[in-house]
Amino acid sequence: MSQKKKILLLGGLLMDRYVRTDQYPNRGEDTLIREEFLRVGGCPFNAASTLAALGAEPVVYSALGEDEMAREIRRTVEETGLSQEALYTLPGEQTGYCMIVLDSQGERTFFTFRGCEGHFDPGRISPSLLEDTAAIFVTGIYLLYPQWSERAVSFLERAAGQGIPILFDPGSLIGEMDLDLLWRVVKTAGIVTPNQWERRELERLLGLESFPRWIAARGGACIETKGAQGALLTAEEGEWRIPACRASVVDTTGTGDSFAGGVLAAVQRGDSLAEAARIGSACGALAAETVGPCGALSWAAVEERLAEG
Repeated sequence: MSQKKKILLLGGLLMDRYVRTDQYPNRGEDTLIREEFLRVGGCPFNAASTLAALGAEPVVYSALGEDEMAREIRRTVEETGLSQEALYTLPGEQTGYCMIVLDSQGERTFFTFRGCEGHFDPGRISPSLLEDTAAIFVTGIYLLYPQWSERAVSFLERAAGQGIPILFDPGSLIGEMDLDLLWRVVKTAGIVTPNQWERRELERLLGLESFPRWIAARGGACIETKGAQGALLTAEEGEWRIPACRASVVDTTGTGDSFAGGVLAAVQRGDSLAEAARIGSACGALAAETVGPCGALSWAAVEERLAEG
């Protein structure tokens, strides 16, 4: 494995506004709110929290607005010990947020307000940071902002050309993405981690019979997450079914991000992709047991969960 230390996470930070209720209402109906609270969110923050808990050196890149939400994000990033070297403020802009309705089964429904988190300026990523980057985690958010997406994709292509491995997590807004840019990103990615629905959407949008087999034929890998059914790893060397780990589900928000963070942490320490997928599964399960990005996660907790079979 490369001696480079840092993992660069691209995807934008925002605030998660949680609303907890016993039951999500039908359209046009009412329900009672049991609790509401704020958490720092965004896929890169969730993945970075997992990486940091596993001893990696994550660096989150994101534009922030000039508002109280941005100040709270910075406070939380500082308190959690994450690097702020790639965070920057855009004067006069608003930070994005996500309204999350969380029901008693731990399932969540999202309403997202797009703020300035989609802004992408490669000049904000210093040459020294890029030189020390072992891998890049990127979400589909940078394919949703027409004025900035081209810059982000061009940056990823240059990074891939320099030999930096890229993990792409498409996200649920895949249908809103520019198809040309989507094609370009999946061609740069060494690992793609869609859920079942996202994998089907990739096949539909890109006209592929099997996205996992397509990326495996290019020398990459697809790790398709399947919730309680575990995950399916497809790579050039073959296919592996990864069993799900036990989880007492409280909040499924960020479980896919923790899965990806666990995969990257494992790959960075030299584990095989199949073992990395198992570790990602354990991280996702542990994340589901706490409201927030990753909960009480550590290598000891991961190994204990894996030992349960």
